[in-house]
Amino acid sequence: MEEVKKFIFKGKPKGKESITLLDFLDEVTSLSKSQIKKHAANGGIWIKKKGVGPLNRIRRVKTNLTSEDHIECHYDPNLPEVDMSLVQEIYKTKGWGVWYKPAGVLSQGTKFGDQASILRHVEKNVPNAYLIQRLDRETSGLMIIAYTDKVARIFTNAMKNRLIRKFYQAEVLGTLRQEQGEIAFDLDGKSAKTLYQVHEEFEQSTLLEIEIITGRFHQIRKHFEKIKHPVIGDPKYGRHNKNDDGLKLVAHKLELKDPITKKDHLFTLPEELRLF
Repeated sequence: MEEVKKFIFKGKPKGKESITLLDFLDEVTSLSKSQIKKHAANGGIWIKKKGVGPLNRIRRVKTNLTSEDHIECHYDPNLPEVDMSLVQEIYKTKGWGVWYKPAGVLSQGTKFGDQASILRHVEKNVPNAYLIQRLDRETSGLMIIAYTDKVARIFTNAMKNRLIRKFYQAEVLGTLRQEQGEIAFDLDGKSAKTLYQVHEEFEQSTLLEIEIITGRFHQIRKHFEKIKHPVIGDPKYGRHNKNDDGLKLVAHKLELKDPITKKDHLFTLPEELRLF
């Protein structure tokens, strides 16, 4: 069961000069010291120094606490182990790279930890890492990750100005009336546009090539549910579209311009990682 514990450290413990985060959590939680160390390394412990400013992950359990430090321990003993071995960098420059995220891997962490996220995986080898776009946990595919703040800002502006084109492959329930079309239902009060092209029809489903013009939360999944053709294997949206092989949605292609060299790039997943 998920557990969230919040504490405010009120000052030096009696008879001690100071106390470390590890010793403090050992006193106030039911976790063992080895569990606390692992949980901190996995990114589930947060601190707001002296109760001021934002909460930040804290991984160093030997940190000495000071008066009024605000500490949060977000703990879920049932978080599954995630295989990160298939995460790989497809293309690399000094300022950015294109990465492959398998299904089941998070784009970024949650309050309960970031050990199963591609962002944390990259951060272990790169001093700074910034997500340019995100993919749902269930979606596999290509992601752009910047390695400097400057490059991240340039890419973010390019994304806003639609200079980066994002293409997906999906299998959806049923057959569509048109071989190509546009879905433009607003999502969460914001405009959203999805383009699709039929690749192949089966008796009960259809393979599609999709381009998203906007990047709203769960855009493809929500849009195809709205037109009664939910993505096969979607655990959240649609009816009669579940399957044992997971979500049939892959971010298989990116078109973009290198913000430094201005060189045009086209990245595609190898055939074995695509739907078709």
